[in-house]
Amino acid sequence: MLVTAISAIIVFALLIFIHELGHFSVAKMVDIKVHEFAIGMGPLLAKFKKGETMYSIRALPIGGYVKMEGEEEASTDERAFRNRPLWARIAVIVAGAFMNLVLGFVIFIILTYMSGGIVEPVIGELMDNMPAQKAGLMPGDRIVKIDNTKINIQDDIRFYLMYSKDKPIKITVKRNGKILAPFEVTPEYSEESQAYMLGYKAQVVEPTLMNTLSNSFYETIFYSKIVLFSLGELITGRVGFNQMSGPVGIVKEIGTAASLGIAPLLMLAALISINLGVFNLLPIPALDGSKIFFLLVEGIRRKPIDPEKEGLVHMIGFAMLILLMILVTFSDITKLIGS
Repeated sequence: MLVTAISAIIVFALLIFIHELGHFSVAKMVDIKVHEFAIGMGPLLAKFKKGETMYSIRALPIGGYVKMEGEEEASTDERAFRNRPLWARIAVIVAGAFMNLVLGFVIFIILTYMSGGIVEPVIGELMDNMPAQKAGLMPGDRIVKIDNTKINIQDDIRFYLMYSKDKPIKITVKRNGKILAPFEVTPEYSEESQAYMLGYKAQVVEPTLMNTLSNSFYETIFYSKIVLFSLGELITGRVGFNQMSGPVGIVKEIGTAASLGIAPLLMLAALISINLGVFNLLPIPALDGSKIFFLLVEGIRRKPIDPEKEGLVHMIGFAMLILLMILVTFSDITKLIGS
């Protein structure tokens, strides 16, 4: 329990700090007056003031905020958020989510060097009588496309096979520097791996600066797409509500990952950070994406939106998110008790 608690506090604090640091840093860069930089919500635990900004730690580790002059109310101060250029305000709002994506990217770099190898979408060794061999693929072939989907990392292939299943697919490879005509391959299900396979072992190479940066970048892109895909699955009903995880479920997963070692914990932190970054950019009231939407509307109308009306929308959205969190937390507790 102690390991779980400490790990959860560290992970949540890091994710919140990085997110709010993004907002704060850009706000300072574009000369917006910042009254408070807070980690956590609710009752004040500690604070200190430097210049015009108060830095605080609050009791509830469910978020944080950067309180800027004129963000939620009208202000005549020329350094108020609402009185700065539109591009500057958008940059401030985007910066939080962007920093979460950057954190995920940085963690993937660390994990790559810790693992000592990068699994490339390159055929290292063919398995006998499996689809890849039967289709005429050869060791050294780099898979660059499956059907019309570009392949950048090995995870792209695993994900594509998970949904194409046993349907015939067309694989385009690069062999000896040349792009070959697509090979038609029908994946086979492996009981041992519990997955559809082409039948090859991927090539593993030593990390260098360039391939580490490239692989980490595409891993970040890959998991960002997974977040959007999963949201689509939830909206369409293909994934049930009970499969979502709230704070309790996330803390449990953090504890499990921490018990397995630093690498699994870092991996989970990267996934949560990317999830937070992408989700925050969605145009849902109370999230950064909604604020960006209102700013874009302002740009189109060439007229500011009434702060009170915008605040009301965000307040309703925040209440709905809290309700969703309560429902998901209840689901987490129910699953925890039943396990």
